[in-house]
Amino acid sequence: MDPEDDPLAKIFVPPSATGKLVQIPKELHSFCERGPFRKCSACSVDLLNGCTYEIQKVYRDREVIFEMALCMTCGEGLSKEFSEESMEALKGFLLSSFRPSEDSCYCHFCGYPRPLTTGYTLVGTCRSQSLLMPALVLCQACGEKLQNRLSRKTREAQDDFIRQNFPGVPADLDMSPVLGGF
Repeated sequence: MDPEDDPLAKIFVPPSATGKLVQIPKELHSFCERGPFRKCSACSVDLLNGCTYEIQKVYRDREVIFEMALCMTCGEGLSKEFSEESMEALKGFLLSSFRPSEDSCYCHFCGYPRPLTTGYTLVGTCRSQSLLMPALVLCQACGEKLQNRLSRKTREAQDDFIRQNFPGVPADLDMSPVLGGF
């Protein structure tokens, strides 16, 4: 699809529209590494070599319970495991609910204040050490709505991905991650 014809492209506005690069905020740094993510969580490719990647951090009660950085190759590989039904559901969710804003104090889908949520997912699209667009906030309730729209096949692909790449994550942990969705 031509990027100019993509309706999703119109809702994402790069923070660097002024031409200035925006550093990745500390809240998107790795809790485990105590600094910026350096390697893809799945394939260990160097993320500081200019590749595009996505960071996802899941918070519950202000604590990080899951974090990852996926290079575009791994993210695209995971999304190929998603059913067509799930991809349409994801696109529909974004088009109907996304509220563009550079303010990360509110859920970008329902507007609920982040400090009042019991949990949320923070997503950033990056290149090297720069944020390419404002970080997205998805509150736990919206994350659950999104997960409920996904097919069983897609949820199983997400579960398999987590088991293969994050063996310490308990199987029964309900964190409603986005995983390759944005």
